[in-house]
Amino acid sequence: MLRSALRAAGLEVRRVGAQDWGDPRTYLPFAQTLADAKAAGLSVGDFIDVQHNQPGATQAVIDRLAGLGVYEGRIDRVCEIGPGSGRYLEKTMAICKPGYYEIYETEKGWANWLIAKYGVILQPTGGTTLAATPSASIDLVQAHKVFVVTPLLATFSYLLEMARVVRPGGMVVFDVMTEACIDDATIQRWLAANINWGLYPGMCSRQVVIDLLTGRGLSLVGTFLEPMRPGSTECMVFKRPAA
Repeated sequence: MLRSALRAAGLEVRRVGAQDWGDPRTYLPFAQTLADAKAAGLSVGDFIDVQHNQPGATQAVIDRLAGLGVYEGRIDRVCEIGPGSGRYLEKTMAICKPGYYEIYETEKGWANWLIAKYGVILQPTGGTTLAATPSASIDLVQAHKVFVVTPLLATFSYLLEMARVVRPGGMVVFDVMTEACIDDATIQRWLAANINWGLYPGMCSRQVVIDLLTGRGLSLVGTFLEPMRPGSTECMVFKRPAA
């Protein structure tokens, strides 16, 4: 149905070979994405799911997270790294109704749009830390489709920062491309995708990530694979045990 709506608006679901994957700030052009979503008669989130992933992908992730208990209890303070279009932000706010929601976003167009639309707090960021966020102050800290584009050491820095800012009883949610997401057939699909390489897609060792965070006192709640066309990422959920 969503694909039909796109076709009716004169839009085609396709991979864009001219994309500069060496610069993450250009992955989702702000003005063009808003215009294309409006022309297709879709919300920004639904348009991005169809154009870059698969219909309903964002909601499916939210449902899986709910099944792992991410949204149980009171979630009043949320921090999100790289929310971009806000498609996960929007759904998180609807479920949790937090009193405070801060973001670390380097793309100014999307950042200003999210501030105007959702009233979130934009924190200053250099792309590696959550320096403006106090330790043990956040109920839910999350990043979606971010650590597939950040350099490896930046990813590790962010993971350690997520462990630092989450309060006792709080949740840490993110996805990474791990060895669980890679096999011969998937590699062939990526090679055939006509991507101009750059940082994307970045891979991270599953066990290294688990060891890094459990070594900082977090417990692994669960993981699941989610689509990232033409492959997948592994979504990982950690919890800091209540004091």
